[in-house]
Amino acid sequence: MKQQKEKQLIIIDGIPGSGKTTMATHISGKLTDLGVSNRLFVELEENHPLMLKDVKYESLSTDEGADTFIAELEACYAAFVQDRLNQEEQITIIESVMLQDVISVSHLCGMDRGKLHQLAISLQRLLEPLNPALIYYYHFDVEGQWRFICGVRGNEWGPVSLHTDEDFKEAGEVWSRAQVFVRAAVDEWTIPKLIIENRDYLWDQNTERAEQFLAELLGSGNSACV
Repeated sequence: MKQQKEKQLIIIDGIPGSGKTTMATHISGKLTDLGVSNRLFVELEENHPLMLKDVKYESLSTDEGADTFIAELEACYAAFVQDRLNQEEQITIIESVMLQDVISVSHLCGMDRGKLHQLAISLQRLLEPLNPALIYYYHFDVEGQWRFICGVRGNEWGPVSLHTDEDFKEAGEVWSRAQVFVRAAVDEWTIPKLIIENRDYLWDQNTERAEQFLAELLGSGNSACV
């Protein structure tokens, strides 16, 4: 594959348990096998450059708390972009940290919708120098997704603790509302994107679609190149 001189950012995002980390790791490995230099930042990486520390999420519903969070996050993203432009790797891959961990979580925490919409636009603009492309997992049955992933991972993992039918119903409702907001932001974002409507957990098919998308993104019509 002919390597591009321009940097490329690949964002893989969606609600928890969508398969983002698995997909990101797969893509990074494929690129490495092809000799394409890349850097993968998984969500749980220690000292992640896009994860703010000591965030008071309960304050995001206030103007002061939201404004402080937005200013710190914008500075974080600006520094990340500058660092990646200065690094040797051609491609940077991030998963979960933008749409799930920032936009969705801010929505869940009650941030003013106008502020949150402007934050989404601001982060999109800040990432422009890295030529971003997006693979986004969208779920039609969010409650079903929570039940599925808890069946795989257990009822308690990370900040998640879901046990009763009422727990799953509530999680489905609040994350559905957040996903509607995120999907609108995704649809407005004029970058190359692949939206995977994750109805039936067709992992092999989804991987093939992602490989084809990246092959076209990187200048090849042959999915075997990625």
